[in-house]
Amino acid sequence: PASQLVTFVLVMVIHGTATAVVHPVAMAYVGELAPKGQEGRYSGYINSALLGGIAGGPLLGGVIKDHLGMQANFWAMAGLSSIALVLLWVMLPTTHSEPRKGSAPTAAIWQVLACLPIAGVAGFRLSYALANALTWVFLPLLATHLLPLSTTAVGLLISANLLVSTLLQSPFGRLADRMPKANLVAIGGLGAGFALMGFPFATTFWHLLLLNVLVGVSYGIAFPAHVAVAIENAGAYGMGTVMSMLLTAHGLGMMMGPIIFGSLASHGSLGAAFSGGGILCALLALGCYPLMKKAGLLPVSTVVGKEEPAVAD
Repeated sequence: PASQLVTFVLVMVIHGTATAVVHPVAMAYVGELAPKGQEGRYSGYINSALLGGIAGGPLLGGVIKDHLGMQANFWAMAGLSSIALVLLWVMLPTTHSEPRKGSAPTAAIWQVLACLPIAGVAGFRLSYALANALTWVFLPLLATHLLPLSTTAVGLLISANLLVSTLLQSPFGRLADRMPKANLVAIGGLGAGFALMGFPFATTFWHLLLLNVLVGVSYGIAFPAHVAVAIENAGAYGMGTVMSMLLTAHGLGMMMGPIIFGSLASHGSLGAAFSGGGILCALLALGCYPLMKKAGLLPVSTVVGKEEPAVAD
């Protein structure tokens, strides 16, 4: 019924608004707290929590649905959200450490994107979101086209890359503090692109699972490094502004992905969607690499009257 559809859309709008309020603030909070030289380590901490939650969702949801029904998923999510609210209320301090040196309250979007490293990480985040849209929407279709699968098996398949990515956040976050971050982002982006190109050649569930794990390993290498580059270059523009820029790029990728890849699948095949997606993600990774190694075009004095932001490794 129309009334149920309106209610569903309203709930999704409220949920999306809440996410938009909380997520960039949480990322900015971590960015402000990260000591200089440990940006990768701290981004690994927050990314482990973020990706771990996203990874566990489809898997846990599949198990709950198979045993308790679909409505039980929503009750479980409401319970977990309530627990998170209590933990925030009890454990999150009302004040935190002094902002990073040179931090600014805000800057215009064009000023932020004029900093080439930030433009580079935003481009990488776009490619990451496109890959997520491809695997979350079209991988279940490809899997069920090959063979019948339970909801739990589909949930495991979708979650595989994020589960692996979650485990790699902390070690590769620490590694990002000791080597050029742009190199890690490029290696991970290219690896994910090539893995996505392999999906059309898969013939079994295990082929799909292995390829999705390779996607997870690749983004596990790249993800903490790209957040660390953003933190290093955010001081002149406002940490919250830069983190919201990354999340905007992510949202654009998640919106554009189903349209782009759905068109490829409609005019070609599901395999064509994965081939095209892999090529697109690899090209974006290559294009963002030189940007992440450059300094911003605008001196900070034109933004907030402070010295130029640090250049990413």
